Amino acid sequence: MLNLEGISAEAKIGKILILVSIILGILLLLFIGVLGGIMYTAGTLFALNISLTIPLLILVPLFLVKVVGLVMGFFALLATERRDFSRAGIFAIISCVLPPLDLVMLIGGIFFLVSREANEQKAGGESGAKSEAG
Repeated sequence: MLNLEGISAEAKIGKILILVSIILGILLLLFIGVLGGIMYTAGTLFALNISLTIPLLILVPLFLVKVVGLVMGFFALLATERRDFSRAGIFAIISCVLPPLDLVMLIGGIFFLVSREANEQKAGGESGAKSEAG
């Protein structure tokens, strides 16, 4: 999964940042799950008699959106395995925009989009389209 042979420095940095972001995202999911479990089982806070339903209703959508963001991060990582760095950058940018904002994933996606391999793919795609039209 961390095959860094034969790619540019930008792509290497981007791939490492994507992996770090996925690991941090999984840890955040575990934290949100434990916090939600505590709120669900507690029901009410005994000393203040406050219902914990409202914070639980905030945590559940946050958990689901973070899962979608992690799935997009995994798609970005799979695109790097296929050497499709433009697509990996786009998936990483989409993943970082989903709340909570993931700046590590954003920086990794930017590195993918400016990497030498992504620019070569764009240039190859444009010259292939010109030759077909001509």
